[in-house]
Amino acid sequence: MSVTIKYQTADISLKEVSHFDEIPQSATFIWCDFNEPTESEDTLLKSYFNFNKLEIDDTVNGTPRAKYKAYDSYQYLVFHSIDNKYEGIKALNLFIKDDMLVTYHHKPFDILDTVNTSISNHFQNDLDASDVVLYILDKFVDEYFEPIYAIEDKVYEFEDRHVNDNSSQTVMDNVFKIRSNIIKIKRLIYPMRELVDNIKENSLLLVDDKNHMYIQHIDDHMIKQVNILKMSQEMTNEIRDNYASYTSFKMNNIMQILTLVSVVFLPLTLITGIYGMNFAHMPELKWHYGYYIVLTIMLLISLVCIVYFKRKKWF
Repeated sequence: MSVTIKYQTADISLKEVSHFDEIPQSATFIWCDFNEPTESEDTLLKSYFNFNKLEIDDTVNGTPRAKYKAYDSYQYLVFHSIDNKYEGIKALNLFIKDDMLVTYHHKPFDILDTVNTSISNHFQNDLDASDVVLYILDKFVDEYFEPIYAIEDKVYEFEDRHVNDNSSQTVMDNVFKIRSNIIKIKRLIYPMRELVDNIKENSLLLVDDKNHMYIQHIDDHMIKQVNILKMSQEMTNEIRDNYASYTSFKMNNIMQILTLVSVVFLPLTLITGIYGMNFAHMPELKWHYGYYIVLTIMLLISLVCIVYFKRKKWF
């Protein structure tokens, strides 16, 4: 779609040019952004910059895993962001070579516009590529808070809701959806957490104490996000277990009632079975009031069983 080239000097804030030849020797920071590039613009990335061919292929042809790599002449990073509410992950590829930052992405990033505006409005004559990269990383990490806080609020809402016959299935459907979203965000957060750890341990980005403090600030945010996700997942486990216990309790009550009904009808079935036999000599069959006597006995047996079960508090 476009390639944007900007530079900054000790006296001039970010200024856009149309070609690299227009960048003055006094430039202290250069930013080249490939936004939804075409094939010809991909060719520019491959030919103009002396980057590793494998890294270029990953950048152009796919969505590489979030990572940080340092080479002799440049550094390569990949940041990930959530795309369209958990529907996928979009990647921002960054190359740092001396005072130049190259960003490459197949989908637009509002974060880059925010960073660009912030740099333009708050001019710093000592700005370098490492400062901008850490600033972009900070914005990416802060962006994760919105879906994570939304998950946390939803989990607390379900935890406070009383489970009953009408709402339990709806709650569980939503809980399973939340667990799916947690897994998707974990797939995003954990590689980014490894990236931050790699930057802290052996990164050329940390050129001064300010950057060391900045990456620690970013790491603190990621620790908080991971803890929220873990707690939310544990709470969904508890909600799921409570639902399973509630369902089992309901099923036990139903089985208990069915069992009691079966016990009540068992002696009645025995009596009807006996008098249903077709023997020629059954004296009771010739009693004038035999039918009413048997019905009365069956009714008394049923009442005795019901009273007994009631006293035992079985229902």
